[in-house]
Amino acid sequence: MPERFPLKAAIVGLFVVLGIIYSLATPIFEASDERWHYPVVDHIAWERALPVQDPNQTTAWHQEGSQPPLYYMLASLITASVGADDLDQVLRPNPHAIVGLPLEIGNKNMMLHSERESWPWQKTALAVHMIRLLSVALGAVTVWLTWKIGERLWPGNPWLPPLAAALTAFNPMFLFISASVNNDTLAAPLAAAAIFLVIVAVRRPEGQKPADGVALGLLLGLGALTKLSVLALLPVVAVALTWDAARRRRWRPWLANGIAIAGLIALIAGWWYWRNWSLYGDPTGMSRMLDIAGRRNEIFDLARMRAEFEGFRISYWAQFGALNILVDRWVYRLLDILGIVTIVGLILSIARMARARRHVGTANTGSTGDQRVPVPWVFLLLSAWVIVVLVSLLRWTAQTYASQGRLMFAAIAGISCLVATGLLTLSPAKLRGWLLGGTTGALLLLAIACPFVYILPAYAESPIFQETDLPETMVPVGRTINGEMRLLGYVPLQSPQGGPDKEGGLPTVRPAQSVPVTIYWQATVPMEQDHSVFVKLLGRQGQVVGQVNTYPGQGTRPTSTLRPGDIVADTYHVPVAADAQAPSLLHVQAGLYDYDEPGRPALPAVDEKGNPAEPQLATLRLIPWDWPSMTPQVPLTVRFGENIALTGYDLDPGAPEEKWDLTLYWRSEGQPTDDYTVFIQLWDSEQQIAGFDGQPVQGNYPTTWWGRGELIVDRHELALPTEGLDSPRLVVGLYGLDTGARVAASINGSPLPDNAVVIEFAP
Repeated sequence: MPERFPLKAAIVGLFVVLGIIYSLATPIFEASDERWHYPVVDHIAWERALPVQDPNQTTAWHQEGSQPPLYYMLASLITASVGADDLDQVLRPNPHAIVGLPLEIGNKNMMLHSERESWPWQKTALAVHMIRLLSVALGAVTVWLTWKIGERLWPGNPWLPPLAAALTAFNPMFLFISASVNNDTLAAPLAAAAIFLVIVAVRRPEGQKPADGVALGLLLGLGALTKLSVLALLPVVAVALTWDAARRRRWRPWLANGIAIAGLIALIAGWWYWRNWSLYGDPTGMSRMLDIAGRRNEIFDLARMRAEFEGFRISYWAQFGALNILVDRWVYRLLDILGIVTIVGLILSIARMARARRHVGTANTGSTGDQRVPVPWVFLLLSAWVIVVLVSLLRWTAQTYASQGRLMFAAIAGISCLVATGLLTLSPAKLRGWLLGGTTGALLLLAIACPFVYILPAYAESPIFQETDLPETMVPVGRTINGEMRLLGYVPLQSPQGGPDKEGGLPTVRPAQSVPVTIYWQATVPMEQDHSVFVKLLGRQGQVVGQVNTYPGQGTRPTSTLRPGDIVADTYHVPVAADAQAPSLLHVQAGLYDYDEPGRPALPAVDEKGNPAEPQLATLRLIPWDWPSMTPQVPLTVRFGENIALTGYDLDPGAPEEKWDLTLYWRSEGQPTDDYTVFIQLWDSEQQIAGFDGQPVQGNYPTTWWGRGELIVDRHELALPTEGLDSPRLVVGLYGLDTGARVAASINGSPLPDNAVVIEFAP
């Protein structure tokens, strides 16, 4: 085993270096809730007062103004000289940000970023980075305390402290949070320090001292002024100290320590809870926080808990940004294996501790006396710590949507020590060095990779192109919108990956799939307004069945940042609604609008000749996943031309003065080459009474778009004036739209009179 101090210093030092890298890789206000944590600091610094929470007012700090203020007060002190008076110009939300949906493409950035954030940092940007460095330093203290707690958990095992410290230091999500403006970064070391002091006090041969109560009172008081999850430690500390006093039968130090702890907590943090009671009628202020954050709409039962467990699990290790940046799935699978192995190891460790306790008994310190197993009471203390934080989180999650594993970081030192215990229990003694090296190395590589492989690319600005970069395959459009932006053209549409194409290569999509649409935009003049892009899919009767809204560059290139001549190429993955009616044509439209404009109408567009232009771009086919089974009331075997068959029909009479429903069942035997119109004529014994002409599927699916083997259900509503008619009948067929010539109709090769099907019915 290498010298402990250099290894400890190396782990802590690597954490600091990585924390700085994470801080630089993550644009300001993109870390979890940083956009709300920092305004609390800003308000305290400029207003010299704490936020007052009012659910009827919109504030920059949102629900975080309900948090205990110590971290924010400390942050405001270290940034007091910066003069960060430009928060409104830097804190610019992206209205199209996709929050909490990591599988969606683009708009990972919650904020719009500008040159104000560039080096050399000034004002708000400088203040944020200064506070981030403070958070990294606090995270380093947590790593160091994890090592120290590990030394007390399993004194006979030299591998546990470095493994536990590495599990904390190289957890990518802990690095991400520790490199941000977040009060968790102060809560974690305060809680770990309190637990460490309890362990020291209880393990001391002479027992508790009055100084223990003072130190614990200070730590828990500061913790209660930082985050409620630290205050939740109070019952754990109380039980541990009471158990120690009972086994030693020394109650006087216990009483003195209890008075000191309670008094210092009241002295340090009591004013905050009294303030909450006075303002909100709730000493914790959590009810007001729920009013602002939003309460859960459904019961948080076991089924809901299971449904949200995956997000909880992965956000403990690596889910960056606004919970919208994931690492590769195989990484989570490996981390799941780590978790399963840990649980098995902890169960085995508990069994070994119980067996050792039966055989050896307990010494005055509460140890089994067996260095091959952890100290049982320290193990129980850490377990109780983790459980209390977890129960507090579950209680909070039952009231609002907060199923995030990172919220367990107040107990990360305890979690890491327990994980290390489980892993080392299962590992043979000779392989523990390999376990330490392999686990630490793998986590370190993951921690190094995350900023470069996942975080930086998610926030990278879309490239700017020149006209010479335009592809030859681009379909030119040349539409100018609002005199400011040109829609140069688009790449020919293709079916989604794995999607079918009709014969001839016509792009095809199914409900619930996404249509990739690549469009080239060019700025023509400088713009002050940030215009939004819309890309719509229109299905039957022009209904919108899919839409994407964004700023150019997938949210990274607001139009106010573009210079004349700049070209941005965006690929929009437009989702098709799962309930979109198929088959149908899908018409792709694209244009610009202003997000804050009432009703958000499309901005006016003109073509190259200056004539008003519609937003239409291209068309593709929407087909069902499964074609309907053909069960017509009246089966037929009529063939029209070479490629279309009429396999039957349904005729449902309506009530008097209501329309009748005629459903025709078509099957495409090949690829029709012409757009045919369906004619439906009402005749009596002598003459035509009425006619109903229209393309199939109410004009939503012309025959040239049909593919081989498709089964089309074609419904027609007919207003049939049947009263007083002699031998009424319907005559049905197809004709070419351009020539008006009827398509040849036959049954088993025998031509039908007038190339039409006759449907007789009784009025």
